[in-house]
Amino acid sequence: MLDEDEMEYLLESLRDEDPHVRVFTINSIVDNSNNKSAIPSLIKCLFDEASEVRSRAAWALGKIEATEALDELVKALDDSDWRVRKSVARALGDMYAFDAMNELVWKLEDENWEVRSEVAVVLEYLGWIPKNIDEEVLTIIAKEKWEDLLILEQLNLFKILNFLGDKDKDVRSKAAWVLGEIGDSEAIQPLFDLFMIDLNNDVKISAAKALGKIGSSKVIDLLHVATHDKDWFIKQNAAEILGIIGNVSSMEPLEKLLEDDNPFVQKSAQEALVKIRKKK
Repeated sequence: MLDEDEMEYLLESLRDEDPHVRVFTINSIVDNSNNKSAIPSLIKCLFDEASEVRSRAAWALGKIEATEALDELVKALDDSDWRVRKSVARALGDMYAFDAMNELVWKLEDENWEVRSEVAVVLEYLGWIPKNIDEEVLTIIAKEKWEDLLILEQLNLFKILNFLGDKDKDVRSKAAWVLGEIGDSEAIQPLFDLFMIDLNNDVKISAAKALGKIGSSKVIDLLHVATHDKDWFIKQNAAEILGIIGNVSSMEPLEKLLEDDNPFVQKSAQEALVKIRKKK
């Protein structure tokens, strides 16, 4: 255990210009049995200019169960860096911060999936139980147990629709998949918009397949519009889904795609027409 003078010397390193030194110092503080005396300095580190220092300070405060830092940690749940927010959530769990559960629940809608996942784990660790269907939906999504959404009753569709705009491509894809399985017509336009504008091809495919699952006349009309798009990938997937739906009204736009410049579009249109003719 470091004596008072030695600890003071160690704390001086928290003012070093190199953020790596400051992080190393925080690790050393946690490893020392006299670490409680460093709590005020660690709280100050929650406002450090370097996000890696803020993140490590949050982690450290949790490890030494610095309950006097609770208010500042709760504020740090809104830090601009997701890594800091994740560390803060973990710290609140480490110190059994039951008083912070309401603030943690709000972070189930954090923009970053890793933060949401960490928050869900911490809330479960603290014994929290969702109070309503919306909180249950957010918890299921945070845990990435998307299939569980399909067995819920009185599901709030808009809570899922919000995740079509998530920063993570896998979340957008899974949200699209769930909406397709649910089959609510309210999801058609958002799914079509995702199909048309998302920058990730895997997400586009998920959105297209979801539209195919719903398969209404509105879906068919929108996919007919997509066959005129400049993007060959959109045309190809629109043709493929139209073939799966198998409506006779799609034959004319598909026949036009047989003359498309892109061989992949031509092939998908041809295969789609075969499927429709078999259904006839």
